[in-house]
Amino acid sequence: MDKPYGITYGKWTVKWWQWIYSTPRSISPLFDPDGKHWKKNQPLSDVWFLVGSLADIPKPLPHRKIKMKFGRSILFPVLNCEANLCEYPEFTHDELVKHVTVDVNSVLQKDCTINGNLISPVVVPSDPTIYKVRIAKDNAFKIEKTGLTDATAYGYWIFLKPIPKGIYEIRFEGSCESGRLHSGADYELEIF
Repeated sequence: MDKPYGITYGKWTVKWWQWIYSTPRSISPLFDPDGKHWKKNQPLSDVWFLVGSLADIPKPLPHRKIKMKFGRSILFPVLNCEANLCEYPEFTHDELVKHVTVDVNSVLQKDCTINGNLISPVVVPSDPTIYKVRIAKDNAFKIEKTGLTDATAYGYWIFLKPIPKGIYEIRFEGSCESGRLHSGADYELEIF
């Protein structure tokens, strides 16, 4: 597997989780129907992060219209699973890993298209398997116990190297747990 910018895919997914947990619910791109919050708290690095929707929010999928400056890669989960000790304080590290592994093994759908062309996501475990994440008080997931904690994650990801200037329609959708949990988004993306 590639190491974009010298970092493994698994480390990039950890950075994504650290970003989404540090972004307050009020400006979280997870609840953004049209794309106005996509750029909030984005890292100052070589990669833009995108999101779907929370897995327990019913369809329709959000349609977000966004603009990005040319030159960065793009990372987003088609469907991802995460567990942490704030949510599951009774779990051991091994139980956290087992929990996300069971979730990933229940994935039924993991579809992604760019301008109508099918793109296959890559299944990626977090690197390291157990990592630190700071969960904000006003977090998108409504986790009551907050602060620095141990977490693990596993999921299906797309990592796009910088794409040429132009307009792109990115659509991704995933489901797991017999279709009970469902996530995704449509992006109208302009690279300028």
